[in-house]
Amino acid sequence: MLSRLARACHRRRWATLITWLLASLALVSAGGMAKPAFDAEYALPDTDSQSAYTLLEKHFPEQATGRGEIVLHAPGGLADPRARADADKVLAAARTSPAVKSVIAYDDTEQGGRFSDDGTTGVAVMVFTAPRTEVPKADAKDIAEHLTGMSTDRLRVNLSGSMFAPVPSAGLSETVGLAAAVVILLVLFGSLALAGLPVAVALIGLFTSMGLVMFLSKVMTVPTFSMSVAIMIVLGVGVDYSLFIATRYRSARQEGQPPAEAISITAATSGRAVLFAGTTVIVSLGGMLFMGIPFIYGLAVSCALGVVATLALGLTLVPALLGLCDRWVARPGRRGRDTPFTVTSRGVLDRHGGKIACAGVIALLVLCSPALSMRLGAADAKNAAASETTRRAYDLKQRAFGAGSTAPLSVVADLRGTGPDALDGLAERLRRTPGVNRVAPPAVSSDGKAALVTVIPRTAAQDEATPRLVRTLRAEVLPRAAAGTALRLHVGGLTATSVDLTERMADKLLVFVLAVVVISLILLTAMFRSLLVPLQAIALTLLALGASYGLLTAVFQWGWGAGLVGAGSTGPLESYMPMTLMALLFGLSMDYQVFVLSRVREAYERHGDARAAVTEGLRSSGRVVLAAALIMAAVFGAFVLSPDRIMKQFGLGLAAAVLIEAFLVLVVTPALLTRLGERAWSPRMRRQYAERGVRRLSV
Repeated sequence: MLSRLARACHRRRWATLITWLLASLALVSAGGMAKPAFDAEYALPDTDSQSAYTLLEKHFPEQATGRGEIVLHAPGGLADPRARADADKVLAAARTSPAVKSVIAYDDTEQGGRFSDDGTTGVAVMVFTAPRTEVPKADAKDIAEHLTGMSTDRLRVNLSGSMFAPVPSAGLSETVGLAAAVVILLVLFGSLALAGLPVAVALIGLFTSMGLVMFLSKVMTVPTFSMSVAIMIVLGVGVDYSLFIATRYRSARQEGQPPAEAISITAATSGRAVLFAGTTVIVSLGGMLFMGIPFIYGLAVSCALGVVATLALGLTLVPALLGLCDRWVARPGRRGRDTPFTVTSRGVLDRHGGKIACAGVIALLVLCSPALSMRLGAADAKNAAASETTRRAYDLKQRAFGAGSTAPLSVVADLRGTGPDALDGLAERLRRTPGVNRVAPPAVSSDGKAALVTVIPRTAAQDEATPRLVRTLRAEVLPRAAAGTALRLHVGGLTATSVDLTERMADKLLVFVLAVVVISLILLTAMFRSLLVPLQAIALTLLALGASYGLLTAVFQWGWGAGLVGAGSTGPLESYMPMTLMALLFGLSMDYQVFVLSRVREAYERHGDARAAVTEGLRSSGRVVLAAALIMAAVFGAFVLSPDRIMKQFGLGLAAAVLIEAFLVLVVTPALLTRLGERAWSPRMRRQYAERGVRRLSV
């Protein structure tokens, strides 16, 4: 089937190319005109924090409106008439913005303003006309530039709120990654055609996937960062899959095969391997659907759509482009005339294969060790760069009002079936709870059906004591306060939501891991007709994944080299990062195992010498795997340039994993297969080769 499809596209090369170009441009244009609705709420059904948010949205609609804070700091005190006059100008300027509904002054403490005890810091509140996640970024940027530009020697102005967080530079990471891919291809292969073809396919895949993800956001919950992650994946696999198919075609042409036969051979070998590799990625992403979290569904489907589009391009557009560029691709470049790529000779593998494998595994276990102390949570303004206004506002609030002032908890009471009298003693009970710094008086909704109590912890959101406080309130304090009444109490707020997300991930992680591993094992066993080969591939991929976790923990949690990637202050990894990285890394890093093992299997099927097949397969595919790993690492690593901490974690984690996996595939896997010899392959394959050998001898 793959051969027939490739031959058809190869014959109708211009029609295939024009169809893909028109389809990709139409998709991205229509998707943009459809006004995609990406979600930034990250709702968690059936959790305590979501119950609290639902009550607030229904009975305290003003709390659901977007709110930002103006943090005013006057070293000489805000009581100074000149500093106060400057502050009044700032508040007046904020009120003139069409996106701002009202401004609560810093000295209006009854409505939510705050004023420090030493009189140097005040926090005013901007109430927006739209919900927090729907405040237009352009309006927020204009407000931030205008208000912070009003700072003077007497008064420093900074802004706090998610709407003022830095926005990633559109196209910077993608441009850097693709430029690096072209350079790597030219250096390793010396062929301009072989360098340009994968990049062209990746760009068409980029536009196609963007259009698909934008349409997807209209029918299901898709988080705001899904587009960036999908683009990252599409660029990486688009270049890799195209490169693997194109180099196999060039090899067939240089062996003397005519173009039509070369494309048929390529589709039956490399095309088949690409199909299995892409299917593994999609299966891994499908495991995320077991998590029971809507925004994770959107992320998984977004990335899966990108991989499906890339697979379709690899199996149809690449054969067409190879037909158009045949004379340039078939001609070996300067690097193509070099000695075939190999890391270790057969003699070295025979004598020292076991030592090489053990040394590689031990090195990986050392890299995995930091992951044992990995802590999950959510990033906040603390993790932003020191130059960002949100980070400066965060530091000022903590110095003026305490560490917990940036991590308020919302205790929401459902008063249906009871009355405000049921709240008697609740505030006092909360004040006596260890870890609580301050408790605001209960605020009853206008309809009398709900109440809100704001609790300020003693510790910051990312301190390990704050999640413990949330669990203590839910498990002990609030049940005792509601005992004997119809009162229902919930703990909400961003910190409580982070705790719920972390616990949900932990509960589902084992099921997710087992689902991904088992289904991938079944697919690989069906492809290679062996059990030992897929088992070693999966084991080494899990080690690469653990090493990636260890690196992320060391950089973002411990701060080792954090300045090199602009990670800002140390803090926990995003609670959904381990699961998402596993889904992506398990699929992507398995690609290299599939690419090399498929060539080893081809060699073994030709002559039946299992040890020689390892060296032969590595020589014919090693250069491609090295190039693919370097390209994918460059594409992923370029996303470290993003100001967004989430994209930095994705980029660094993915880049590290593919490089580690390439080391495993090019060094450890050949050593293991050489030690296993014929035992690596199924008895059926060995019998088939023996029967062919007997027939040859009889002839």
